[in-house]
Amino acid sequence: MPEIADLIAKRAPEALLCAAGGIVDGRGLAAALMLGADGVVVGTRFWAAQEALVPASLQQAALAAGGDATVRQSLLDIVRGRAWPERYTGRVLRNDFVREWLGREEALRTDLSRQRLRYQAASRAADPSIAATIVGEGIGLIDSIEPAGLILERMVTEAEQLLATGRRLAGGPVLRSD
Repeated sequence: MPEIADLIAKRAPEALLCAAGGIVDGRGLAAALMLGADGVVVGTRFWAAQEALVPASLQQAALAAGGDATVRQSLLDIVRGRAWPERYTGRVLRNDFVREWLGREEALRTDLSRQRLRYQAASRAADPSIAATIVGEGIGLIDSIEPAGLILERMVTEAEQLLATGRRLAGGPVLRSD
């Protein structure tokens, strides 16, 4: 990220650099800012917010799992009929459907009509054993479903504290938020 930040500063100083991937708390936010990002894109942490339009059964399945229980795959695109280029995969929680079809994408395409009906029924029922639980590896750092405002407030407060501590350790000026 520092190299990209330097390149943007040199070639397009009006452009903003936003970091993404695994940013679920103040540590991730502070790290991204220290590495030169202007901001962050937070996905999974807000997916696990009370306001998220996500069935509680999928949220609970994700909280019970962890980052190592996720996998990048194209099964979701295949079964939903989305024509994404193969190089663009999505990360989901490993479940029965993923275990059954991962690495067998051509077989899934052969049985697509039946599997699509199965998947659609599971999605309507919010069945986490078949329906996709779309989360990133940062899910392993999340242990509760909370209001988005509280998540944001805590993330910013933690980042401010960490950045202030880092400045003190480095002998630089300390920012105060009072």
